[in-house]
Amino acid sequence: MSFPSTPRTRSICLQGLVALALCAALGSAGAMSRMGEAGVLEKDGLPCFVVPAKELARGPNVRVRAVSVSDASTQPVVSVWRAWIDPPAAPSSAADCIAYGQLPARPEDPPPAVLQTGKVYEVYLNGRSSDPSDATRGYAAKFCLAVDAAGARRVIPVMRGTPAWHDGVCR
Repeated sequence: MSFPSTPRTRSICLQGLVALALCAALGSAGAMSRMGEAGVLEKDGLPCFVVPAKELARGPNVRVRAVSVSDASTQPVVSVWRAWIDPPAAPSSAADCIAYGQLPARPEDPPPAVLQTGKVYEVYLNGRSSDPSDATRGYAAKFCLAVDAAGARRVIPVMRGTPAWHDGVCR
C-alpha cells in the first residue's frame, strides 16, 4: 500500500509536527518555578525560620510575605500556625529570623498550636526575590523537636531523603 506524496500532504504533515512540538514546549513552560530551601534555627527554644545565604545568593532582595507551619506527621497534613508579615520582611539571620508563633495574628487566624516532640513539621515561607529572572516562589523545610540528654527540647532540621522526611516521625 502506498500513500500519496503530494505537496499538500507534506504540508499538512509538517504543520501537524510543528503543532505537536509547540504543544510539547508549552506544556513544560508552567513548570519553570522552583521551591527554595528554608533554614530552620533555634532561638529561645523555638523554631525560627530564615532564608539561607545560599538562597539569598540567587536573589538578595527576598521579601517574605507569610509563614505557614504544618504537622507533616499526620495525613492529611494539618496547619498548626500561619501568619502574614506586613510589611514583608527579609529574614536572613538568627537576629531577624521568624520565630514560631511570635508574629501578630489576624483576628481570623487560630492561635499557634503547641509543637510536640517526635513529630515532623513543615514550614513554608511565601516570598520571592525582586529579581524577575529568579523563578523561586517560596522556601520550605522540615523540622522536629527532640529532647536532648539534659531534658531540654531542641529544634532539629529534617534533611531531605531521610526516613523522618518521608514517614513524618522524628527519631
